Amino acid sequence: MSVLSTGRTLVWTDQAGAVWTMPIRGGAPEQLSDQKHPDFAFSLFAAGTQIFATGRHGILKIDLEARAVTTLPVTGLPDQAEDAVADRDFLYVTIFKRDDVLRIPVAGGKAEKIASVSRGVLGIHDSTVYIASYSAGTLSVLTGIPKLIAKGLPRPTAVTADATHAFVYCERDRVLRKIDLATGVETRLAGELINSDDVLVDGDWVYTRSWGAKGTLLRVPKAGGAMQTLADDLKSPYRIASDADAIYVTSRDDRRIVRIPKSTLAP
Repeated sequence: MSVLSTGRTLVWTDQAGAVWTMPIRGGAPEQLSDQKHPDFAFSLFAAGTQIFATGRHGILKIDLEARAVTTLPVTGLPDQAEDAVADRDFLYVTIFKRDDVLRIPVAGGKAEKIASVSRGVLGIHDSTVYIASYSAGTLSVLTGIPKLIAKGLPRPTAVTADATHAFVYCERDRVLRKIDLATGVETRLAGELINSDDVLVDGDWVYTRSWGAKGTLLRVPKAGGAMQTLADDLKSPYRIASDADAIYVTSRDDRRIVRIPKSTLAP
């Protein structure tokens, strides 16, 4: 399950590969697609105001005004997209069981290979794309030839960033790190995290989730400090999203989306 908020509309994918939507303030859910029409939808991502999803056979475009999901016309996509981020002009994707990193115009067209990174994990801030290699333990910025920022990361599986730091979760030691983009200096933000493969920066906070006897949604100050538990009754928490008013997390195994108003959170 994946989730995304436009501020007015909540969009999500279910375990059956369908795309759903509903008004953010409440209302009846509406199904826009299913796994065959036009494709099985996996992870949602935004390119400016446009919404896309990775699919089994390509990239899906979700048009909320037309209430339609279509396949983006793309050539040169060798296999299923695995990870994806975007800015207003391009989509950036990694490919299942390949080292390719591809760039695709938001209107569709030819997929251009821009890097080769073993088991790459993508993150983005504004138009700057970051990629961690699960195999090599590196973090790089994609500016033409990837520029190395940090190395020695023990199996990174999630990356996000702001203007000055990247935030990386590593599977092997279960640590969430803050990495200075200018110097590569690492700071430990939190540890003892399990399967925290989604990391979100919102304001002064970094949000993630952790599995265990009870799945939890957590946040920690970007500057460092005590971690806060926002929800502890989740069954396999999966994707995290935010808007101006709330934080959202999918609870995959009981098919829920949990909304936490920011006004209820401790400062």
